[in-house]
This record gives sequence, C-alpha cells and structure tokens, in this order.
Amino acid sequence: MVNDYEDLLEKGMSEVPDEAGESERFELPVADTRKDGSKTVMTNFGEIADVISRDQDRFSKYLQDELGTSARVDGDEMILNGEIRRGNVQAKVKQFAEEYVFCPECESPDTEIVKEKGVEILKCQACGARNPL
Repeated sequence: MVNDYEDLLEKGMSEVPDEAGESERFELPVADTRKDGSKTVMTNFGEIADVISRDQDRFSKYLQDELGTSARVDGDEMILNGEIRRGNVQAKVKQFAEEYVFCPECESPDTEIVKEKGVEILKCQACGARNPL
C-alpha cells in the first residue's frame, strides 16, 4: 500500500508544471509615470494590464476610483487628471494586484475572473480556489 501511494505521488508530481507555485517568476511592473502639465501620464499602463492579464477598463476604473481622479486611456498610456505622485500610483497598482490578481489561498498570479450566477469569482488555476470578488 505504501508503494502505491509513493507511485501515485511520484506520478502526480511529474505532471505538475515546473513553474507552478513559483511566485518568483511573476514580477509586477513598476508604474512609470511622468508629469505633463497638470496631468500625470502612466506610460506603461497597457504593459501592466497585459502582465497581470486583466481588462484595461476594469484596471483603469479601479485606479481612477482609488486615486480619486478621472482619466482616459490613450493606446498604452493612461492620462490621469491632476499631479499624482509615482509612489501613490504604484501603491494602487499593487493593491489592485492583491485584490484582483493574486490568489488569497496560494498567492499565485495564475488567476482569472469568471462570472457565475451573476457573481464575479477569482478562480485560481494553480490551486483551484474560488473566491468571490
């Protein structure tokens, strides 16, 4: 019986991808901002949305709500009304990732947002956890 368990464990471990559970492979980009008159331009907005695999509209609305300003997306840039410090923008990007990207159970970035019965769920592809948003 012990051999059966060890054989099954070995078989299961051989089927797990090497990168599963390695949070070091994911690095949240730093928000690159610059002042443009009375506006703040986040020049790598599109890149960050791609890296975290989230919809630009959701990401943009979240940042606007959290930073207390309005903005518009122009290509890969997000133009925020007002002068906002880079540290504040980066803190909100990190906060978004913690709430909408990283799994609360295993902290994997391999998640997706799915809608089930009208409720948005953060579904982890690494551990299978499902958490309502």
